[in-house]
Order: sequence, then C-alpha cells, then structure tokens
Amino acid sequence: MVNIKIDLENREKLRRLHTTTHVVNHCARQVLGNHVWQNGSNLKPEFGTLDITHYNNLTMEEIFEIEKLANKTVFENKKVKIDELSRDKAEEKYGFTLYQGGAIPMKTLRVISVEDSDIEACGGIHMESTGGIGLIKIVETSKIQDGVVRLKYVVNEFALDAIYANEVLLKESCDVFSVDKSSIVRTSEKFFNDWKKQNKEIENLKKELGELRIASIETSKDDEFDVADMDMGSAMQIYTKVMSNKPKLVLKANKFVIGPVGYLVEGAKKELNKGKFSVFII
Repeated sequence: MVNIKIDLENREKLRRLHTTTHVVNHCARQVLGNHVWQNGSNLKPEFGTLDITHYNNLTMEEIFEIEKLANKTVFENKKVKIDELSRDKAEEKYGFTLYQGGAIPMKTLRVISVEDSDIEACGGIHMESTGGIGLIKIVETSKIQDGVVRLKYVVNEFALDAIYANEVLLKESCDVFSVDKSSIVRTSEKFFNDWKKQNKEIENLKKELGELRIASIETSKDDEFDVADMDMGSAMQIYTKVMSNKPKLVLKANKFVIGPVGYLVEGAKKELNKGKFSVFII
C-alpha cells in the first residue's frame, strides 16, 4: 500500500508559476520578436526560469516591457482554457508552436491557451485565469549559451519580497552616501570617477617610487636591500631591471626573498624558479 499526500501549498505556487511561464514566453516574443522560442523551463515553489532563443542578454528596457505586458495580462484576468485535441487536429489548428515546451509523444494533446495569447501543448497544472497569478517580477536574466537567454521570475508574495529587497538596497545605498534617491546615481558616478582618478595617481606615484628605488639600488655598493614596503610583483619588476648590473642582487621582504639562481634561503616554504632568478616564499 502506498499513501500519497499532495502538498497543496506548493501545488498552488507551482500552478501560478506554470501559468506565468506561458504568459512570460508570449510577452517575450511580443517584445523581442517572433524568433523567440521556448528552449526550456524549470519551476521551483519559490521561482521559475524560462530559457528562450535570443541573441543577446536583455536590456533593462526590454525586461521592463516584458514585465509590463505580463502584468497587463494578469490585470486583464484572461481565462486559461484547457482542451484535449487529437494531434492532427491540434497541429492543423495551431501549428508547431504547440511544442515550445518540448515534444509530447501522445496521440491526444492537452492544449493550454491563454485567450488570445500563448497556445501550447502542456501537461502541467495551471490557474483557471491569469488574475490568480498575482504580481510578476523578472529578477534576473543571463545569457547561458550562444542564442539562449534565461529569465528568472517570481510571482505573488515572492515578487513583493523581491521589490522590497530592492527598496532596502536602494535605501542603504542612499544612507551610505547621505543622499536621496534622486541623487544616488550622480553621487555614485562622482565617487567612482574620484576613485579612478586616485588609482591613476597612486599608479603614477608607484612608478616614480620604483624608478627612484632602481636608481638607489644601481648606485649603491650593497647587494642586499630591504623591500618590505613593496608587493612581490613590484619587487620582481625592479629585480629584472637591475639584475644585469648587479648579478648578486637580493631583495628581502617579510614574506618573500628574491635572489639570483643558486641563492639559498633557509626555512623557505617554496621556491619559484623564474629562469634567471628565484623567488622564495617564507
């Protein structure tokens, strides 16, 4: 004996998402063009994904247009009709767009139609009308391979949660800069441009300091130098520029030592052979 229990709460969530897949697929075709074809879908109780044939990832404007059309379909509360037709009659009436969800190896097809919108052969569970879906929100899009874009969407209370999370993020960003919403983009751009400018100035200073360090090493009679204030990459650059004039050169820092081939560092954890010199990790 097998006892089966249906999780009605999860079933209702999947009914909403399954119906949403039909709606979003149709709206994507309206916005992006008739080349859009359902390439696959995956539904969880919390969210759904729809893979469509399209050449580029979607812009913010395209996402908004699809969302707007999808929610318009919800607000219009269109009837979701379910018919069972023979394969021949179904194909004659609707064509091969029936099989966007994949081929169905049955003589009788279960055809789902959202009034004048999406018509597709599908065995899933659906709402009786689009108004039962609730709010639709596309939360993410990504190009998963050449010619295929994935849309991730949430509905009903999960859509409200997504909008709330975005509002919280926006408010926290405004609080960081102590500005209002209307100024956040302009302020962020200013800080970003200042950061780029400072980074460029820092790089120029590093270059100047490196040149001064090279001159100091080349004119010194010593062969060993403390470079604890430098990172390994900068120290290696200096070494390669000076080693031809100072074949016994050794640069020492807290975590590494750079020396000529054959030079030994007791207790070194690792030696990196760079051809004409070695780097020791300590």
